[in-house]
Amino acid sequence: MKVQLDDYYIFCQVAKYGSMKRASEKTRLPLSTVSRRIVSLEENLGLQLFIRNKNKLSLSNEGVKYYQKLASIIEELANTVDELNDDSGLLSGHIVISTTKLFYRQFIHPAILTLLKDNPKLSVELKHSVNSTALTDDVDIAVVNGELPESNLIARKLIELDLAFFANEEFAQQYKDEISNAEFNNLPYISTLSHPSLPITNKSTNEIFKIQPSRKLTVMDAEMLIAATKEGLGYAIIPLYALPPNNNGLVSIFEHYQLAPVPFSLLYRSRQLQSAAQRAVVDAIVNAFK
Repeated sequence: MKVQLDDYYIFCQVAKYGSMKRASEKTRLPLSTVSRRIVSLEENLGLQLFIRNKNKLSLSNEGVKYYQKLASIIEELANTVDELNDDSGLLSGHIVISTTKLFYRQFIHPAILTLLKDNPKLSVELKHSVNSTALTDDVDIAVVNGELPESNLIARKLIELDLAFFANEEFAQQYKDEISNAEFNNLPYISTLSHPSLPITNKSTNEIFKIQPSRKLTVMDAEMLIAATKEGLGYAIIPLYALPPNNNGLVSIFEHYQLAPVPFSLLYRSRQLQSAAQRAVVDAIVNAFK
């Protein structure tokens, strides 16, 4: 019986992600290759490792036994190879980063660009962040904002960014009485999917509170947020770094109230569970904010 060690690695990736397609994306192997290698492994072992239903792939009892025994060994071996490559100055691997387009472009891209140019065998995939505090199984490193949940993940604070309330001039005139009376919750509001809930301070009384506005529109990123606000669909909380030159038709509202800065952090798994490439990407991003 001749079984390639790579076959066990692919098996563990399929088992980990519960999908040949996701394992294919993670290993950067063609889906047909992943499928063929799993079938070959099962034939060589004389075992059915996966139960295949129409829309679901799950481990068989034998598959569970193999995965429980092999997962940590295969992971440790892969990390050891990465460390050896790192010692030789050769970083390799495929790293998935979850972030928003604007934050990546504004703060992270130069560091990643340099790292990729210096390491030809390293590749990075960007996924759009749709949850402000999550690190999903298909993501290695996430840029998150707001309050972090209790977890065994590692979080490193990168930066705090100022925010303010904005609307277009027509909206500000139309709702000037509501704005003057601080009726946050009675006005149409535009938000992003990953927008955190932040405390607001009344500058005159120092009272701190949170708002629960009626969401008129929820968009994917800050650029869409600004565009919708310019079109007068509602007011929005906008990070100041994202504003176009001269605010481009947007005016500040609720000026007697101050938003707390929103913290942005890097979220990742324990360094003991990271490859050398993952650690290098984490260090490059963190160093970009020093």
